[in-house]
Amino acid sequence: MDFGYLLRILARRKWLIAGAMLTAAVATFLLIGLRPEKYKASVILATGIVNYKGINSDNSDAFVQQYQVQNAFSNLIEFVLSRSSMKILTIHMLKHDLSAGANQQEHPYRKANPKLSQFSQEEQNQLIAELAKINLDSINDPSFSQQFDYLLDKIARAYGYDHDALRRSIDVKRKGETDYLSIEVVTENPQLSQVMANTFAGRFLAYYHNISVREKRKNVETYSKLAADKKFVVDSINNVRFEYLKAKGLPVLGKQSEELVGQITKLEIERQRADSRKKAAAGSVERIKKYEDNRESRDAREVQARVEEKNNTIDQMERVRELTQRSLETKGKDADVEAELAEAKAELNNAVRSSARVQGKLRTDETKRTREDLYKERVSTDLDRIDAEENYDRLNNEIWKLKGQLGSMVVNDEISSRMLKDEERALAEFNKVNDELINAKLNLENAENPLSVVENAQLPEWPEPNRQTLISVFAAIVVGTLTIIALFVLAYLDKSLQSPDLFKRYTNQLPLLGSISAVPVKGLDFEELFAGKNASKQVSTFREGLRKLRSALLQTTDKTYLFVSLKGMEGKTFTMHALAHSLAANHKKVLMLDTNFKTPLSEKYSDSPTPNSALLNKLIREHGFSNVFLMKNPSEDLKQERRVDIIGNVGIHKSPSEVLDDKKFRQFLAALGEQYDYIFMEAASLTQYSDAYELVPFADKVIAVFNAKSSIGHADAETLDNLRDLREKFAGAILTEVDARNMN
Repeated sequence: MDFGYLLRILARRKWLIAGAMLTAAVATFLLIGLRPEKYKASVILATGIVNYKGINSDNSDAFVQQYQVQNAFSNLIEFVLSRSSMKILTIHMLKHDLSAGANQQEHPYRKANPKLSQFSQEEQNQLIAELAKINLDSINDPSFSQQFDYLLDKIARAYGYDHDALRRSIDVKRKGETDYLSIEVVTENPQLSQVMANTFAGRFLAYYHNISVREKRKNVETYSKLAADKKFVVDSINNVRFEYLKAKGLPVLGKQSEELVGQITKLEIERQRADSRKKAAAGSVERIKKYEDNRESRDAREVQARVEEKNNTIDQMERVRELTQRSLETKGKDADVEAELAEAKAELNNAVRSSARVQGKLRTDETKRTREDLYKERVSTDLDRIDAEENYDRLNNEIWKLKGQLGSMVVNDEISSRMLKDEERALAEFNKVNDELINAKLNLENAENPLSVVENAQLPEWPEPNRQTLISVFAAIVVGTLTIIALFVLAYLDKSLQSPDLFKRYTNQLPLLGSISAVPVKGLDFEELFAGKNASKQVSTFREGLRKLRSALLQTTDKTYLFVSLKGMEGKTFTMHALAHSLAANHKKVLMLDTNFKTPLSEKYSDSPTPNSALLNKLIREHGFSNVFLMKNPSEDLKQERRVDIIGNVGIHKSPSEVLDDKKFRQFLAALGEQYDYIFMEAASLTQYSDAYELVPFADKVIAVFNAKSSIGHADAETLDNLRDLREKFAGAILTEVDARNMN
């Protein structure tokens, strides 16, 4: 949206802007004039913040110091304006006004306004009685019962002393970069402003001092009680520890523990020796047993060897005897027998010598220990092992017994040590709390109020300037600015196609054939429109727009035009009628063929008599479209010339391709083209139906109609791309109902 368009919007709405500014200025001027006069009184307090913080003259850490000062002033101002501080002023002012109204000796500063709050006489008397019990000089906590606070706020609202009213009347701020704080009170009464300012300052100083003393006194009481509790804890732990040691009979608990540790150490050494003897005896028993097993195995082998040697010798002797007998029988003449006999004798000699060696070895082993000796030795060693185990178990039991005694002593010693540590810790805590108690008492004795009144409020002589004119001008400027911003926002949010420039921007430079301005439709006669009679400026602008469109169509040789639109109710039918009559004014014959089967024209447009009715009916019947298009009624005056004819349809809920034969419809259009200079066809909306896409092949050019009041959405992007894809067949778009001021 360009800046020039925004300026045109402002130019069109200049009277609206001026009227809003004037109304705001007059209303503000009158309202300020009706307000009562206000009087201001102020009290100046010294805070001591700067003196305590002390910005150094050399500006070291100036930023941090200055931040601390500002933070301290902010905290103090918030405390001055707090509800608790304001409640003290409310109580004081109500005390005065209620008592003055009751005894009628003094005049109250204000009277109750029943419009603000209504209360009964009983509630007033109850509040007076409650207020009489309150001593504002010593108050340090303005927290009362919920019922009292409700009653106080209810009656204070009627007098204008409630918290909200006081916050509107009282302003607290720091005076420049000084240490002073200014309390300003603005009311409708000069005396009331002075009294409220001085009263609030005095009551706040007393309240602030009482709070400071209260905190310090509370610290003293707290630390006194805490110190007594800590002292009681120290004494209690000391008494419990003494009674515990006395009951256990352990005056020298550490020495007895050392003696038991020494005994346990000696017994553990003896237990280690017994364990060594036990392990050594067990090892000897195992070795002797193994040796016995080896001895038994070796003896068995030796017996087996002797038996085998004996049997072998007997076998050899029996063989020699047999061979000797055979040799005697053969008288030594058989060589084989003699050879076997000699071999048998040799083997016998070997067997005898081997048996002699075994016998000699047995005699040598007889010098070694027998199996009985080994058994005796093993039994003796096993007895030593058993004795070592019994000794080990005995020492182990004694050690465990002594350790049990030592454990009991260690527990007692640990409990006693823990009690001693607890006593030392409690004593340290007592000393720390006692130091804090001493400091709290010193702070209480040296407590001073850092706030003081530097200047009391004086009786204001003149009311505060109301700046009636300045505020009125400012209100007019503000309202005018807001009105301009609102117009800009509405124009920015308005995405409608209001002008040809916006149309090109929102449609991404879609070709624009022309635009026609908005015109009152009621009573509009197209024949009179182009008759050259005088017309209004609005109608003249509309007529010139049609003439420009007509010139664009006359420059081409195309005859058949299809009018389409993205959505319904865009003004296709009206544009066709207007453009047809514009061409008729230029002596062109135009036929409007209603091919919008979804929304057909009413019969009062399509069934009007025409000199060409008979010809049109004939063409419709010849091409077989009598069930599609409406037949024309015959003309009553055949001599009347008509350059614009309309053929309506019967209203078929089908697409054109389903009811129009391609070849016949082309022939039908060709026959109509011989009678008319231009043929205008209308199709249903592109985004809802496919009718327009099916009628495009029958048209020479396609014209898209857009309404200036409609907008382009994301769903229309694809339809716009389809129009661009028509390329040379797309004649362009017509923007209708354009505000005449947006035509250029």
